[in-house]
Amino acid sequence: MSDNGWDWFEVENESLSEDDTDHWQACFDCDAGTQVLADLERHFLHTALGPEASNAAIWMREGQRALVLQIKRLAERSAAD
Repeated sequence: MSDNGWDWFEVENESLSEDDTDHWQACFDCDAGTQVLADLERHFLHTALGPEASNAAIWMREGQRALVLQIKRLAERSAAD
């Protein structure tokens, strides 16, 4: 695990269920969860701030994007599945 400031957000082995999915995968592995992720992507990953955006707005947007990408990573099933 890297020290990237998001260590508290990492999946923990004790959170795995009987079918080896964790709570992130279980939450987003349904039609509603897929739609939530699509909405988050549309609002935060596929939009841009205008040239008049302040530094604070840019930093806030970057934090939002990082959070959405982290949620997507945690929600993905491993390639072994």
